[in-house]
Formats: sequence, C-alpha cells, structure tokens
Amino acid sequence: MKEAIPVTNGLVDGPGEGEKVQIYFLEGDKIELVEEYENPALKATAAPGAHMLKSALDKGVNAVVVAEIGGPGVRLLSGKAKIFLAPNMKVEEALKKLIKNELIETDKPTHEHGEHHKL
Repeated sequence: MKEAIPVTNGLVDGPGEGEKVQIYFLEGDKIELVEEYENPALKATAAPGAHMLKSALDKGVNAVVVAEIGGPGVRLLSGKAKIFLAPNMKVEEALKKLIKNELIETDKPTHEHGEHHKL
C-alpha cells in the first residue's frame, strides 16, 4: 500500500499546512520512504489542502494519513484513497499504528472549509 503524509518537524500535519509530503510504501511490517517533496499547498492561493492531496493521488497513493482534513479534501479523496487520522503524532508512530490497523479511518471532515483546528 502507498501512503502520503503531510509532515512538519517530524509530525503528521494537515494537508494544507505540512511543510513536506512524504510518500511511503508499506508491505507487511516493512515501511519504506519512497519520496519526499515540498508541499504544493504552501504556494496555493485557494483550497491549499486539495493541492497536496491531488499531488499525492498523482503519485498513486491508496491512502493519506493526516492530522486534520476539511470538506474539500474529503470530497477530493472520496472513492480514490482512504483517509486516516493521526493528530499530534510523530510520523513513525503513525505508520506503526497504521500497519497495526490502530488509526481511525474517516470519510468526514474534521473541520469545515476555512477553519483549521489542530487536534
């Protein structure tokens, strides 16, 4: 499975706020970082999280792990990739919990458009 995570200072962040995007390949207990790039959301003038999520979909991810997500992001990913929540969590911890099926999967926004809440 291929996962995308917006990351700031080693922590899982929101798709519109993360400084970097990390793409991981997970198979069994194996975790491999396959790519890292600057989050395109940082240069977006509207719906920044959607820019990060679209970039991840373009790289073939099956899921995203985020600290929070708005309605536009949920709609963009609907039917294309799973959404897992890992607020206030280091990337390594989130990936280990994902492998163990211990992260919460969601299909609902954690906030409405224009509101950003750090969980």
